[in-house]
Amino acid sequence: MMPVVASDQELQRAIGEAELLLAYASANGIELTESVLTTIVEAGTWRPLELPPTVEEKTRFWIAFRALARAVHPVSPASIEATMARQGRRGFLAGPLDRLLGPRLTTHAERSIYRFSLMSFAVLVLLLAVQMYWVIGSRLEAQSAQLISQAEQLGEQGARLRKAGGAESDAELLQLEADGAQLDLELGIRVEALDRWNGIWRGLLPGIGQAEPAADGASPFTTLRKARLEASLAKECIELYLLPLLYGLLGSCLHVLRALASSIETRTHVVSRLYQVRIYTGGLSGLVIGWFGIASDGSATLVSLTPFALAFLAGYSVELLFAFMDRLVSAFSGRSDGSRSNPTTPAS
Repeated sequence: MMPVVASDQELQRAIGEAELLLAYASANGIELTESVLTTIVEAGTWRPLELPPTVEEKTRFWIAFRALARAVHPVSPASIEATMARQGRRGFLAGPLDRLLGPRLTTHAERSIYRFSLMSFAVLVLLLAVQMYWVIGSRLEAQSAQLISQAEQLGEQGARLRKAGGAESDAELLQLEADGAQLDLELGIRVEALDRWNGIWRGLLPGIGQAEPAADGASPFTTLRKARLEASLAKECIELYLLPLLYGLLGSCLHVLRALASSIETRTHVVSRLYQVRIYTGGLSGLVIGWFGIASDGSATLVSLTPFALAFLAGYSVELLFAFMDRLVSAFSGRSDGSRSNPTTPAS
């Protein structure tokens, strides 16, 4: 028996793919000509290629294969295998999981849905945790600012009353002292709450946010101002970097899940790392769009959206970021969209 050469291996692989596409076309009622059916079925009898087919037989097969591929497009042999061929678990946990839960056969499409669904759930949980943490910090920082303003006003009123003197001023001073004592209690509560809030990000960033012990005799007013300053800086970093990144990731996860569902339903899903790339680009788009504002000539719809909503949209559709950057470049170059002679993006 003669050794199988590379061209024969390619022909055998093509025959197997043609039979796979023929089975799909028959199962889905796709009309094919009798010559295409006959040629593909005859090609199945060539394996193994003990007697190589003639040039005319090969030519008829490739013509029939081309016609079959056009008839079932966009379905391909790779997409049928990814959505229908079942395999066992993979990875370093496959053995322990098989022994623990028993063998399980799944398609690549099912594994992709499971993997990206799990990723989306993890991103959503992390986003909710960071969002709630940021909201609590924002509320505490705003309340602390209000209390600091009230303390400053009480101090100014006390200074004026002491300067004025008199019995009436003494009575008002007593009332101010009572109000100040109540305010000190509120300040102490906010100091403790902000210290706990700051303690979370200090714990996550060891060596960066070292908590300093409060000086002996320091007033709650002074301690609160220091804690509020630290909280405002941390809150701004979360607002400018972490939340836009997470919203972009969530938008890209939603886009990937929707694309996966559509491709699996139409049997067009193929084994590819493009979905992972789409997750990364979505997260980066959400982060980048958070750095920019909306241009003064932006549409009313975009202007009305919050930065987090824009980050989510940028993650879901990176074209939003590209369109915004094109408009930004046009604004700096002094050209309007309509005056471009050489568009930078191809027509879809």
